[in-house]
Amino acid sequence: MKKQPTHRNLSTFFALLFFAAMALVGATTAHAQDTVNPLISTTGPNVLGAGHIQWNTALKWDHFKTIFQEDIYGANTDLRFGIGSRAELTLGVKAYHDDFNSYQGNSYDYIIGTVIDDRYLFDNNTGIAPSVGARLLLYEGRAWLPKVTFYTSVALATIIGRQWTADETLVQPTIGLSFRNNLGKGWMLDYTLDFSWNRHFPRQDYYPASLSVFARWLATDRLLLSAGFSTPGWAEIFKGVFEVRYLATPNLQLTLQGGLSGGSGMGFDKSTFETNLLAGVGWMIK
Repeated sequence: MKKQPTHRNLSTFFALLFFAAMALVGATTAHAQDTVNPLISTTGPNVLGAGHIQWNTALKWDHFKTIFQEDIYGANTDLRFGIGSRAELTLGVKAYHDDFNSYQGNSYDYIIGTVIDDRYLFDNNTGIAPSVGARLLLYEGRAWLPKVTFYTSVALATIIGRQWTADETLVQPTIGLSFRNNLGKGWMLDYTLDFSWNRHFPRQDYYPASLSVFARWLATDRLLLSAGFSTPGWAEIFKGVFEVRYLATPNLQLTLQGGLSGGSGMGFDKSTFETNLLAGVGWMIK
């Protein structure tokens, strides 16, 4: 029987990739980040550049409906630090509260194939996940060849139950590649492909690959419009997203994002629908 990868081996593997990426920083020789519009230089595969620091924070609401209904209220914040001309380090934290409004059907989980505890899966819970990440610019892009950036992160997610006790703590690593093609006249095409290790149900691990594609248009020096889709790898869901970024000052960005999704994800025998809204602020500290 083929031996399954253990949690410890996976965590070690992603940790080695993370530190290997950071070790490459000292060997890079590219020119400093171009002084372009901040709406462009801080999105997609771009890194901040040496000495720059950016703080981002956002509030998010998700409404999710399948055999149950739930609302997820979240907040996330991160600090991006430019290291050299090709790399950056990110420190962040995400928090959420998951509110199950109703439940329809029995408690049989079609993914795991066993009866699970309703009180664990279909009950309100809260989570918090501090994380550390790194991004390394691999290729600047030329003509029709895209700019390419490698990124990786490791989050330590703690799920807190109704009794405000830590039910479970999970290490959640991710690695991926981010691309950008400049199409001219303010148009850009951003796309990412990543691989992660996650757990969405008790006793069930997932190793999903996810894809996202965004078309971006710099309508004015202060307004960036984006539309695209993503396919979360852990569920058969297609998610459409629209985003508006406004440059209030050279150092302050405002973001508003909305999304709709549908599919047959999560292994349940009913369709899945989701709507979400996000409002955020980005401040270039230096």
